[in-house]
Amino acid sequence: MRTYLLSSFPALSLEAPCPLKFGEFMRECSAHLSSSDLDELDAVCANPPTGKSAFAKEWTQAKAEWQAQNQYERRQRLPQETVTGTPGDIASDQLRGEHQQAWQASDPLIREKGLQASLWNWIEDRRRQAPYSLQDLLGYALQLQILERREIWNEAEGLKQFQEHTQSFLAPVLEELRKQELSA
Repeated sequence: MRTYLLSSFPALSLEAPCPLKFGEFMRECSAHLSSSDLDELDAVCANPPTGKSAFAKEWTQAKAEWQAQNQYERRQRLPQETVTGTPGDIASDQLRGEHQQAWQASDPLIREKGLQASLWNWIEDRRRQAPYSLQDLLGYALQLQILERREIWNEAEGLKQFQEHTQSFLAPVLEELRKQELSA
């Protein structure tokens, strides 16, 4: 059944738009998978991920290490007197190398895309090890989540939101300053 199900889904590419909404994917899975497979799928896609399968355990560990390394890298950008701790250890050489390369980018959007690509490639490697298996299906779901998350990254929209947020907290301050100037 998984072979048919996976064959029916569109191919995923990190460079292409998301071809399928995660909700649609889950509806299709619920019609074709056993309850134990659905439970594993829900567990792997949760935040933080859990699950009983070998893939779920590997993913949980890789994601935790990836997040620990991100936290360390972010702390490195703070003033030195506030930095504590040591970097997390990412067990996968591939994930570690791509992760470190992504953190070299000065543009936050490019950095985030690189970080997501490191996870994508880790998942893709695991999917190719076991085509048309539960592992492949779980990886597909995770990659679909990455694509959906990337869809909301839009530089123009982000700038618009930044300006709106800045204006919302600066407007009252500027209004108060204007009132003070008029009364002085």
